[in-house]
Amino acid sequence: MSRKNILLTILAVSLMALASPAVPQEEGEEELLRKATGYFFQKKFDMAESLFQRIIDKNPDNAQACAYLGDIFLIKKRYDGALELYRKSLQINPEAGENYFRIGQIHYYRREGKQAVDNFKKAIEADTQLRFAYYHIGLTSLMILRDKENTIANWETYLQVAPDDPQYDRIKRAIELLKDPNFVIPPPGSDMTIEEALMLGGVTIDKTMHRTTDKEAGHESKKTKRKLEDIYLDDDL
Repeated sequence: MSRKNILLTILAVSLMALASPAVPQEEGEEELLRKATGYFFQKKFDMAESLFQRIIDKNPDNAQACAYLGDIFLIKKRYDGALELYRKSLQINPEAGENYFRIGQIHYYRREGKQAVDNFKKAIEADTQLRFAYYHIGLTSLMILRDKENTIANWETYLQVAPDDPQYDRIKRAIELLKDPNFVIPPPGSDMTIEEALMLGGVTIDKTMHRTTDKEAGHESKKTKRKLEDIYLDDDL
């Protein structure tokens, strides 16, 4: 082949390459995970869900994707799906204490007190940094099991390990009220909720301790009611 023909051949091949549309490269698992977690923390849960599901479809043993998708299902109150994903993540990585904590939350939402407490305890055993699980054991003992002693014991432990909690004084005051032998936890179905009983101090607390302006009282009521049951349940997902 002459030099001229060789150059023409090279030129033709180059032009064909330029004319051919580029085939997009499939994103790798790490890149998909990076994008999915980004969407998750931006609270774009539908977009994150789609990407996490793609990752799991490609690699069912990705424990991190399973846990994140479980969080999304938990936020969306799809408890059965969340439970399945957390359990799968634990099969892959049994040391992920946060998955036990989330399973405990699901049981709490379902009012399954014993199962909730069991999983909160497993969370602490797996990861001692999950200090707020002590709070939730106490919360479950109070709100579902109506068990004053275990509520007090676990909230006191929580205050010992988390003295920097912004709700420290409020939790401490609740413990003091619960320790009063005359304080009775309202039974299930009572007209007075547990939050109201703690806020008002039952019948044993001098009402002069609660004097304040109407505006402050209304604000306090909302904070007390929210913090008893909502602290760490959703905000830390």
